[in-house]
Amino acid sequence: MKILAIYGSPRREGNSAQMIDAALNAFPPKAEIHRIYLAEMKFSACGACRECKIAGECVVEDDMQAIYKEMLWAEIILVGSPTQFSDVSADIKKMMERTWWMKGELKNKIGGYVVSGRRYMESTINTLQAFMLRHKMILGGNGALGYTFTEMGTLEHDPLALNDARNTGLRLIELYELLHRP
Repeated sequence: MKILAIYGSPRREGNSAQMIDAALNAFPPKAEIHRIYLAEMKFSACGACRECKIAGECVVEDDMQAIYKEMLWAEIILVGSPTQFSDVSADIKKMMERTWWMKGELKNKIGGYVVSGRRYMESTINTLQAFMLRHKMILGGNGALGYTFTEMGTLEHDPLALNDARNTGLRLIELYELLHRP
Protein backbone atom coordinates (compact mmCIF):
# COMPACT_ATOMS: atom_id res chain seq x y z
CA MET A 1 0.00 0.00 0.00
CA LYS A 2 1.67 3.21 -1.24
CA ILE A 3 0.29 6.46 0.17
CA LEU A 4 1.25 10.00 -0.80
CA ALA A 5 0.24 12.66 1.74
CA ILE A 6 0.25 16.19 0.34
CA TYR A 7 0.29 18.89 3.00
CA GLY A 8 -1.10 22.10 1.51
CA SER A 9 -0.82 24.39 4.50
CA PRO A 10 1.90 27.00 4.97
CA ARG A 11 2.06 25.74 8.59
CA ARG A 12 3.82 22.37 8.83
CA GLU A 13 1.98 21.45 12.03
CA GLY A 14 -1.24 23.38 11.46
CA ASN A 15 -4.80 22.13 11.68
CA SER A 16 -4.94 20.46 8.26
CA ALA A 17 -1.55 18.82 8.94
CA GLN A 18 -2.87 17.41 12.20
CA MET A 19 -5.86 16.05 10.32
CA ILE A 20 -3.70 14.40 7.64
CA ASP A 21 -1.61 12.83 10.39
CA ALA A 22 -4.76 11.48 12.07
CA ALA A 23 -5.83 9.91 8.76
CA LEU A 24 -2.36 8.43 8.21
CA ASN A 25 -2.37 6.94 11.71
CA ALA A 26 -5.19 4.65 10.56
CA PHE A 27 -2.94 2.94 8.00
CA PRO A 28 -1.22 -0.32 8.90
CA PRO A 29 2.50 -0.21 9.81
CA LYS A 30 3.39 -2.02 6.57
CA ALA A 31 1.98 0.84 4.47
CA GLU A 32 4.60 2.93 2.72
CA ILE A 33 3.85 6.61 3.32
CA HIS A 34 5.56 9.50 1.55
CA ARG A 35 4.93 13.08 2.67
CA ILE A 36 5.17 16.28 0.65
CA TYR A 37 5.02 19.68 2.34
CA LEU A 38 4.18 22.06 -0.50
CA ALA A 39 5.16 25.17 1.48
CA GLU A 40 8.74 23.88 1.60
CA MET A 41 8.97 23.32 -2.15
CA LYS A 42 9.80 25.78 -4.90
CA PHE A 43 7.40 25.63 -7.82
CA SER A 44 5.35 28.00 -9.89
CA ALA A 45 1.77 27.97 -11.06
CA CYS A 46 1.05 26.86 -14.61
CA GLY A 47 2.17 29.52 -17.05
CA ALA A 48 -0.06 28.13 -19.81
CA CYS A 49 2.93 27.66 -22.11
CA ARG A 50 1.21 24.53 -23.46
CA GLU A 51 4.60 22.90 -24.06
CA CYS A 52 3.22 19.82 -22.31
CA LYS A 53 0.93 19.31 -25.31
CA ILE A 54 4.01 18.73 -27.45
CA ALA A 55 6.36 17.09 -24.92
CA GLY A 56 3.73 14.92 -23.20
CA GLU A 57 4.90 16.18 -19.82
CA CYS A 58 5.49 19.44 -18.00
CA VAL A 59 8.73 21.02 -19.21
CA VAL A 60 9.10 23.49 -16.34
CA GLU A 61 12.05 22.39 -14.21
CA ASP A 62 11.25 22.95 -10.55
CA ASP A 63 10.14 20.92 -7.53
CA MET A 64 6.94 19.84 -9.30
CA GLN A 65 9.02 17.25 -11.15
CA ALA A 66 9.51 15.40 -7.84
CA ILE A 67 5.81 15.75 -7.01
CA TYR A 68 4.85 14.21 -10.36
CA LYS A 69 7.02 11.17 -9.62
CA GLU A 70 5.42 10.77 -6.20
CA MET A 71 1.91 11.06 -7.63
CA LEU A 72 2.66 8.43 -10.26
CA TRP A 73 4.18 6.14 -7.60
CA ALA A 74 1.25 6.40 -5.17
CA GLU A 75 -1.79 4.16 -5.06
CA ILE A 76 -3.57 6.47 -2.59
CA ILE A 77 -3.23 10.27 -2.63
CA LEU A 78 -4.36 12.13 0.50
CA VAL A 79 -4.52 15.92 0.27
CA GLY A 80 -4.88 18.33 3.17
CA SER A 81 -5.71 21.98 2.77
CA PRO A 82 -6.75 24.85 4.95
CA THR A 83 -9.58 26.94 3.58
CA GLN A 84 -8.10 30.24 2.49
CA PHE A 85 -10.42 32.88 1.06
CA SER A 86 -13.13 30.22 0.63
CA ASP A 87 -10.98 27.76 -1.32
CA VAL A 88 -7.86 25.58 -1.27
CA SER A 89 -4.50 27.08 -0.31
CA ALA A 90 -2.49 28.81 -3.02
CA ASP A 91 0.08 25.98 -3.00
CA ILE A 92 -2.61 23.34 -3.55
CA LYS A 93 -4.08 25.41 -6.39
CA LYS A 94 -0.66 25.80 -8.05
CA MET A 95 -0.03 22.07 -7.74
CA MET A 96 -3.41 21.21 -9.23
CA GLU A 97 -2.86 23.55 -12.19
CA ARG A 98 0.50 21.99 -12.93
CA THR A 99 -1.01 18.48 -13.20
CA TRP A 100 -2.98 19.45 -16.31
CA TRP A 101 -0.63 17.43 -18.51
CA MET A 102 -1.20 14.31 -16.38
CA LYS A 103 -4.74 13.66 -17.61
CA GLY A 104 -5.22 9.90 -17.45
CA GLU A 105 -2.03 9.27 -15.43
CA LEU A 106 -3.83 9.32 -12.07
CA LYS A 107 -6.80 7.27 -13.26
CA ASN A 108 -8.10 4.80 -10.66
CA LYS A 109 -5.79 6.00 -7.92
CA ILE A 110 -7.70 6.45 -4.68
CA GLY A 111 -8.05 10.06 -3.58
CA GLY A 112 -8.94 11.44 -0.17
CA TYR A 113 -8.85 14.82 1.50
CA VAL A 114 -9.06 16.68 4.78
CA VAL A 115 -9.97 20.36 5.10
CA SER A 116 -9.73 22.82 7.96
CA GLY A 117 -11.06 26.34 8.30
CA ARG A 118 -13.32 28.79 10.04
CA ARG A 119 -16.22 28.35 7.64
CA TYR A 120 -16.96 28.54 3.91
CA MET A 121 -15.29 25.19 3.30
CA GLU A 122 -17.72 24.12 0.57
CA SER A 123 -15.62 25.61 -2.23
CA THR A 124 -12.50 23.93 -0.86
CA ILE A 125 -14.28 20.57 -0.86
CA ASN A 126 -15.64 21.17 -4.38
CA THR A 127 -12.19 22.12 -5.69
CA LEU A 128 -10.53 19.01 -4.22
CA GLN A 129 -13.29 16.71 -5.46
CA ALA A 130 -13.20 18.29 -8.93
CA PHE A 131 -9.42 17.83 -9.07
CA MET A 132 -9.69 14.14 -8.22
CA LEU A 133 -12.64 13.50 -10.50
CA ARG A 134 -11.03 15.41 -13.39
CA HIS A 135 -8.10 13.00 -13.10
CA LYS A 136 -10.55 10.06 -12.99
CA MET A 137 -9.42 9.12 -9.52
CA ILE A 138 -11.64 7.08 -7.23
CA LEU A 139 -13.00 9.49 -4.65
CA GLY A 140 -12.56 7.95 -1.21
CA GLY A 141 -15.60 9.26 0.59
CA ASN A 142 -16.58 12.73 1.69
CA GLY A 143 -13.31 13.60 3.43
CA ALA A 144 -13.03 15.21 6.83
CA LEU A 145 -13.69 18.78 7.94
CA GLY A 146 -12.12 20.56 10.88
CA TYR A 147 -13.85 23.69 12.08
CA THR A 148 -11.32 25.97 13.75
CA PHE A 149 -13.60 28.97 14.35
CA THR A 150 -10.94 31.66 14.74
CA GLU A 151 -8.24 33.07 12.50
CA MET A 152 -5.53 30.91 14.09
CA GLY A 153 -7.85 28.57 15.95
CA THR A 154 -7.11 25.00 16.77
CA LEU A 155 -8.99 21.77 16.43
CA GLU A 156 -9.79 21.76 20.14
CA HIS A 157 -13.05 23.48 19.22
CA ASP A 158 -14.06 20.60 16.95
CA PRO A 159 -13.73 17.27 18.75
CA LEU A 160 -15.03 15.37 15.70
CA ALA A 161 -12.35 16.61 13.30
CA LEU A 162 -9.55 14.19 14.16
CA ASN A 163 -11.97 11.29 14.48
CA ASP A 164 -13.44 12.10 11.06
CA ALA A 165 -9.92 12.34 9.64
CA ARG A 166 -9.09 8.90 11.05
CA ASN A 167 -12.32 7.58 9.51
CA THR A 168 -11.22 9.04 6.19
CA GLY A 169 -8.02 7.02 6.48
CA LEU A 170 -10.04 3.90 7.30
CA ARG A 171 -12.26 4.47 4.25
CA LEU A 172 -9.22 4.82 2.00
CA ILE A 173 -7.89 1.52 3.36
CA GLU A 174 -11.28 -0.12 2.78
CA LEU A 175 -11.34 1.01 -0.86
CA TYR A 176 -7.76 -0.11 -1.38
CA GLU A 177 -8.57 -3.57 -0.03
CA LEU A 178 -11.67 -3.82 -2.22
CA LEU A 179 -9.68 -2.93 -5.33
CA HIS A 180 -6.69 -5.13 -4.54
CA ARG A 181 -8.35 -8.35 -3.45
CA PRO A 182 -6.60 -11.43 -4.82
